[in-house]
Amino acid sequence: MRLPIRNKGDRPLTIFIEMQCDVFEIPVGGEAIVRLADGLPHSVDFQDGWVTIWDEGINASVEVIKNSDKRVDEALSLARTWLHRFGAGDEALLVDTAIERLEPIVGYFGARDQVFRAFYSGFLNDADWSSNDANLVASHRAGMAAGRFNEIARKTKMFPDLSAAPFDTDTARSAFERALSDGS
Repeated sequence: MRLPIRNKGDRPLTIFIEMQCDVFEIPVGGEAIVRLADGLPHSVDFQDGWVTIWDEGINASVEVIKNSDKRVDEALSLARTWLHRFGAGDEALLVDTAIERLEPIVGYFGARDQVFRAFYSGFLNDADWSSNDANLVASHRAGMAAGRFNEIARKTKMFPDLSAAPFDTDTARSAFERALSDGS
């Protein structure tokens, strides 16, 4: 079971995992992805800046995501949105499926980072890129499709309100640059 907990308060939020006695702090504006074993009893209590999770599976994992870590989410969201606008919903689904399959293995941020980097490599049509992971290969192909669609949009000026191809805009470029940075 995957349980996202977002801190929309004005102070840090503490998560305590009973049985394991692990404590995690979610900064203001951040979130945590809590993974609990399926099929076992769990309970969640909220009280004044504390979230206590009882997990009888004793193998809960918690990944805290700071607001600055969401830079990859923003770039992926932009990429998926434009793939849909180009009529390439299947390619957008490849990206989502890759994230879904990789997240239990490499975590929330790790999955999104790897998928975005594969997508971006495909977008750039990087001939030297390679991976043995089918999920990343699919993301790379989605990026290649986005690059082709962007080139068509550039030549045909199919989005005159943008005055550029979608991935050539300052918004797209800066989102992609932030996603490729180390978050600092």
